[in-house]
Amino acid sequence: MIMRAVKRKQGEHNPKPRLPITFQVLGRICNSLRAGVFSTFTDCICGEFTVSKHFDSTVNLSVTDVEILDSYAILHLKTSKTDPFRKGVSIQLHKSDHTICPFSVVQKYIANRKGREASCFSDPLFVKDNGSVLDRDFFIRSLRHVLDICGYNSSLYNGHSFRIGASTSAGSVNIQDHLIKTFGRWTSDSYCRYIRISKDTIRKARKSLTLSKNI
Repeated sequence: MIMRAVKRKQGEHNPKPRLPITFQVLGRICNSLRAGVFSTFTDCICGEFTVSKHFDSTVNLSVTDVEILDSYAILHLKTSKTDPFRKGVSIQLHKSDHTICPFSVVQKYIANRKGREASCFSDPLFVKDNGSVLDRDFFIRSLRHVLDICGYNSSLYNGHSFRIGASTSAGSVNIQDHLIKTFGRWTSDSYCRYIRISKDTIRKARKSLTLSKNI
């Protein structure tokens, strides 16, 4: 039993690879859908915006959990994997000039959501076309379907790919470590293992070492 625990701790297993949904991949997904609601998920864990079984307004995201301000929106999470004591956490979605702008997408989505047959503010925030709550299985199936259309191997992606992709994208543009931890709500440096570094980046880094004046 002790040996098994040590192996798990040291990663002596061969898990199925999970590729990151970086902003480049996200851009292709949004272009394919011609709407960028996926852009709101980059800072979230899949279980935070979907429902596994039954909707519970005291736990799951509701319409009232989104606050729209002048230049940014606030997404209030009642509970999450990174918030075991359910103190709640707020995620800011700022306006940007990029084609993937979470603020404008959320703003349009909320206006549409509140305009539907809808609804009480305690109703689910994300719903399917038939009005039923967005469940995790449906979301993953839909995500993989779009990935297939975009030419990706969808079997290598899952709900956690958004979180991996956010860390990878942040690392690729040299965002400081403490900001990556803040964006991802990491309480440790474990986010480092989610950053996927390309072979080309490693090659350039090694080449830089050989050019060091201290050698």
